[in-house]
Amino acid sequence: MELNFFPINIEFDKYQINIEGYTEERLKELRALYNSTHSFFRNDDYIYISNKEGDENLQLGTSDERHVFNDAEVTSSLIKHIFFRTFKERFPKYTPIDFYPFRFFSEQLKDDIIYQDLPDKLKNKIAYKKLIEIQLRHIKNKGIERFGFVINIRRNWIFNLSCLDLNEEGYNLIGVEVLHTEILPGLQDILAPNEDFIGEIIEIKGYSAKVRTNNGVEIYPLKELYIRKTKFNIGNYLSFATSQQISDSILNIIESRRSEVYNTKKHYEAIISIAKYIFSIKGESVLFQNKDGFCFTVDEKPLTVNNSIELKTPTFIYDYAGTKTNNTNADIGLSNFGPYDSPNFAPKTPSVLSICHRANRGSFSNFLSSLHLGIPNSNYFKNGLLKKYDLHEINFDIQEIQEYNVEEYFKIIKDNDEYKPDLAIIEIPDSFKRLSDDQNPYYKIKAKLLALEIPVQYVTSRIINNYDQYILNSIALQIYAKIGGTPWVLPSSRSVDREIIIGIGHSKIRQNQFSGGNQERIVGITTFLSSDGQYLLGDKVKDVPFDDYFNELLKSLKNSIKRLSNEHGWSEGDTVRLIFHIFKPIKNTEFDVISQLIKDIPEYKIKFAFVTISKSHPYLLFDKNQPGIKKYGSSIVKGEYIPNRGSNVFLDDETCVVQMFGANELKTTKHGMSSPLQIKIRTPQGKYDDNSIKDLLFYDLNYITQQIFSFTYLSWRSFLPGEQPATMLYSNLISKLLGKMRKVQGWDPDSLNYGLKRKKWFL
Repeated sequence: MELNFFPINIEFDKYQINIEGYTEERLKELRALYNSTHSFFRNDDYIYISNKEGDENLQLGTSDERHVFNDAEVTSSLIKHIFFRTFKERFPKYTPIDFYPFRFFSEQLKDDIIYQDLPDKLKNKIAYKKLIEIQLRHIKNKGIERFGFVINIRRNWIFNLSCLDLNEEGYNLIGVEVLHTEILPGLQDILAPNEDFIGEIIEIKGYSAKVRTNNGVEIYPLKELYIRKTKFNIGNYLSFATSQQISDSILNIIESRRSEVYNTKKHYEAIISIAKYIFSIKGESVLFQNKDGFCFTVDEKPLTVNNSIELKTPTFIYDYAGTKTNNTNADIGLSNFGPYDSPNFAPKTPSVLSICHRANRGSFSNFLSSLHLGIPNSNYFKNGLLKKYDLHEINFDIQEIQEYNVEEYFKIIKDNDEYKPDLAIIEIPDSFKRLSDDQNPYYKIKAKLLALEIPVQYVTSRIINNYDQYILNSIALQIYAKIGGTPWVLPSSRSVDREIIIGIGHSKIRQNQFSGGNQERIVGITTFLSSDGQYLLGDKVKDVPFDDYFNELLKSLKNSIKRLSNEHGWSEGDTVRLIFHIFKPIKNTEFDVISQLIKDIPEYKIKFAFVTISKSHPYLLFDKNQPGIKKYGSSIVKGEYIPNRGSNVFLDDETCVVQMFGANELKTTKHGMSSPLQIKIRTPQGKYDDNSIKDLLFYDLNYITQQIFSFTYLSWRSFLPGEQPATMLYSNLISKLLGKMRKVQGWDPDSLNYGLKRKKWFL
C-alpha cells in the first residue's frame, strides 16, 4: 500500500539560517528591497532570511542555528520557499495559482479534456484542465520522522476572457456572478492574479460595471472582472458564442469521461508522473538548495506503508443478554433475531398517518403493503416491517391531497389532530428538491409535524412507483429508528471506566457565497452515545450560533452527565471518559471548557479526548495489488487500486487515515477516487498555561480509531457501513435540519426536547 507522500531527504540534523528581530515594517522593507533574490518569513519574534539567488557578500541579519525537526515550523517554511523558487527557475512557463498549497495547471493539451471539441476561436481561452496541488507535510510513521510533499490532482475550469471581452462581443452580463481579479504587489509573473468572488453585475456603464456585493453596490473596471467559473455560467457563454447544441455537447464530454478522469489507477499513475517531472531530471534527483547551505532532495516514489492496526468489523448484538449476535452482517442478524430492544419496545402497534396525491393512491397503497408485509420472494425483505421488527400490527391511515402544496398537507394534518400518530409517511414530488429552503414544502411540513412530536418519513413519487427490496429494507430500518427503536448495538467496552461518546456537528447558513457575506455556522451539540452505540439522549436540541458554542457545550455536558449518572447508576469516584467527535480543529478554549467542567463535577474522575474526523485533508491511499471488482454480468471494473475498507496508516501518534470505502463499497466507476477519513486526537497548542489538564487527556489512538470504525456501522439510515461514524452523522444531520428549518416561520426547536428526544427523527 502506498501513500501519496513523497519523502524529503535532508542529510543533516542542524542548519544555519540568518535572522532578525521581527517588526512588520522591517519585513515589508526587506521584501521590497530583496524579494527577487531572497525569501523572508516570520516565525514567533524573528524574521527568517533565505538567500536563494542573491550576492553571497550581502549580509542580512545574523546567523543562528536551528534543528531540522525540533524547529519544524521554521524548517517547513524554509522548504516551501526553496521549493517555490526552484520550481520557478526550472519551469518559467508555469504561473502558479497559489504559493501554499502550491497549485498550478498542467500545460499539456491531453490534460484539457475539451480542447479538441472547442471551436478554434475558444481554444486556450476556455479549458477544463488538470490542476496539480502540492502540500508539505511533517509525519512520524513507525517512529521515523520525516518531511514530504503530498501530491493531489483535481480538475478545474479555466476561463481567460474578461468581462470587457465579453461585453465587446455583445454577451449579456446583467445578473452574471463575477470574480474580481487583482495582481498582488510584487507578484507580477510570479503568481496568478488573486480572485475574489464579489457578487453579480447589475449595470454596465462604458468600461465599468456596477456590482451588487455584500458591501452594497460597487463599481469595478470590466477588465478586472471575470465570470464565475461554474458549469452553468460557462455553459451559458458557450451557448452564446457557439450554439446550444455545441454547448451541451462540450459539457456532456466532461460527464461522459468522469469514469476515466477519476479512475484510481490512472490517478495514481498521473501522480507518479508528476513526481518524476518535478523531483528528478533524467533519473537524477533534483537538488533543492539556497546559498546558505540548506538543501534537500525528494524521492520520486511515494512512501510505502502497511496497516498500522487491524480494524475489525464489530459484532452486532440483538438482545440484552448479548447471546444473539452476528459477526459479519447487521441485516442478517436482524432477520434472524429481531431488533435489540424488541421485548420492551413500544409502540408495538404503531399508527401511521399516510399522505399521498390522489393520482398516486394505487401506487402508494401498493408501496405501503409491500413495506408492511414484505416481498415474498425477496432475499432481504421477505417479512416486511411488521415481522422483521417484531411488531404486532401497523395501522395505516391513508389520506389524499389534490395538489402538491403546503396548504393541502396542512389541512390533512389539522383534520387528524384528534389523535397523534406515531409516524407520518408522506409522498412528495422530486421537484421539491429544486426549491429554495425558505419556499420548500419539505421543510415546512417537517417542521409542522415535528412541532407535534410526530417523526416523518418522506418518499418521492418516483420511489413509490419504482421501489425494490433494497429501498424498502432501508426505509423500514429508518422507520423503526424514528419511532424510537434500537435495531442493534455493539459490544460494550470492557473497561471499568464509564464512557460517553459525544458528536458535535455543524451546518453553515449564509445569505450568499459572495466575499464578505454574513455566514453563521450552526453547531449541533446533540448526540450522546454509549460505548455500545446506543443513542442515549440529546440534551437540549438547539441550533447554536458559533459564538455561543462554548457556553452551550459546558451547559449541555453538565446537564447530560447529571442525567446519565442517575439513569445508569454511577458511583462517586467513578472514572468517566468523554470522547468528543468534533468537526473542526479545536483551539485551547475547548480545553478550558473541560477544565471548568472537571471543577464543577468533582464527584467523578474525568478523562477526555477531542477527536476531529474529517475528509478535508490531502492524503490518499493506493493499493496496486487491488485488481478491482467486476459488477455481475458486466466487464466494467470498479475500485482498481483502491485499498480495502479498514486499510489504515498512523501518520504520527495522534493522526490516522482510514479507508472507509473500498472497491466493494463503491457503487459505480463514476465515484472514482475514494479518499480516506482522517482521525486526529487534538492536544493543547502553543504556550498553554494549564499543564495539569494534559494528565486528563485520553491518548489511545488504537482504541479511538477502532471505535470510530465500529460506529460507521450504526447509521440506521442503511445497512451498509458509512464513511462517518454515527456520532458525526447524527449531529451533522440534526444541525443541517435545524439550520434549514430556522427559515420556516414559527418554527421552534424546543419541540424536539420532549417526546422526540430519544427518537432518531433526523434520519
